[in-house]
Amino acid sequence: MRKLIALLIIGFQFQFGFSQITEIENLIVQDTIVAPIPVIVDASYKGGINNFYNYVSNNFNYNNLKKSDVTEEFKNRDIMTIYVQFSINEEGKPVDFKPMNLTEENTFYTETVRVISSSKWKPATKDGVVFNQEFRIPIQAYIRDFIE
Repeated sequence: MRKLIALLIIGFQFQFGFSQITEIENLIVQDTIVAPIPVIVDASYKGGINNFYNYVSNNFNYNNLKKSDVTEEFKNRDIMTIYVQFSINEEGKPVDFKPMNLTEENTFYTETVRVISSSKWKPATKDGVVFNQEFRIPIQAYIRDFIE
């Protein structure tokens, strides 16, 4: 009789313990199913980034630049790289420009801002809701003919 009672107690404890594990596993599965993965779509320029660089290249006006604004770092090079940070707002407009390697007064930077700010983008979305997205990109200007 003692063995039977002991087996019933052990069986009850085993079943109780097993059901707790099952409930925890169910919670984990339910959490995974309930927590959706957000769908984020980056801001984009029509035709892709290569079309954007072509737009910048075609609209960059060297007449707006000063030779004195070519930095020492680039004086003996053919190409000057301007790093710029900006955001694409909810309307798809580039805003909030910041220079990364030049001053805000540098004409290469101001021309870069002028051209980029005239472009139109498709804004970023998260689960279908638009939001501002930040970019940091290099813009290259051919300066060999310009500085000679």
